[in-house]
Amino acid sequence: MVQSSQAEAATLPPVNTDSPGNLISRMQAELEQVVAGGSTPGWLMVVDTRKCIGCDACSVACRAEVPSGPAGAFRRVIQIRLTLTDRPISIFKPFNCLQCDNPPCLRAVPAGMIRKRQDGIVEFDQTQLRNDFAQAAAAACPFQAIHVDDGRNFTEGTPEPQAYEERSFTEYGRIWRRKPGANALQHTARKCTFCSHLLEQAILPACVTTCIGGAMYFGDGNDPSSLVNEVTLGRRRFAGHDAFGVQPRVIYLEEPMPESNSLSCQICHY
Repeated sequence: MVQSSQAEAATLPPVNTDSPGNLISRMQAELEQVVAGGSTPGWLMVVDTRKCIGCDACSVACRAEVPSGPAGAFRRVIQIRLTLTDRPISIFKPFNCLQCDNPPCLRAVPAGMIRKRQDGIVEFDQTQLRNDFAQAAAAACPFQAIHVDDGRNFTEGTPEPQAYEERSFTEYGRIWRRKPGANALQHTARKCTFCSHLLEQAILPACVTTCIGGAMYFGDGNDPSSLVNEVTLGRRRFAGHDAFGVQPRVIYLEEPMPESNSLSCQICHY
């Protein structure tokens, strides 16, 4: 996992975090190198909430890449409104499955239904993780990052259901369709997969490439020279998830707000 060090940070050139395009180019190049090299990565996502503007583009991109219906979303953006002075502010926090190294959901169901992959992704066997088992997995997640697919689509009840909601898509290496009356994912547990089907093709997760502010970094935590390691060196990491002992692979960079030196990401976790 990522370790912060002021001394290490001083030996590295600064990262140009002002250009989302440059960041995407570097992350894409690193991903292609990992896939071409054939090594097993340890995927990490790093989020800088100071750069999130709450546009929800990542949430839309997520639903477009992997349809999930109105019952739940793999990706959502939490908004916290604060009035610290006479100038109100909002803090936005993109959120998805943390891909825990010690996942509570895995311990809540029989062996084999959920597995921790070598690359860090928590994978569901949706042929088994259904009904009561799906509910148990969702209830075990302390961050509400898992939902149970109820089979509904957004366009139900409209004059004409839209084809994009019934199209085929890939999830954990299998082809699925959420077509009414023929939705094999109904009653299964679902969550963010880090777009594992895209990673296998050396394509970055949909949310990362869609973020207009460059608030998200993605890459191989096993590579000391990767961008995800570089941007976290010398930076404080939000430690609120540590109390749950989950060892998350989604890391939030924690910075005091300008209005108060003591205000940090902790305000979102009460």
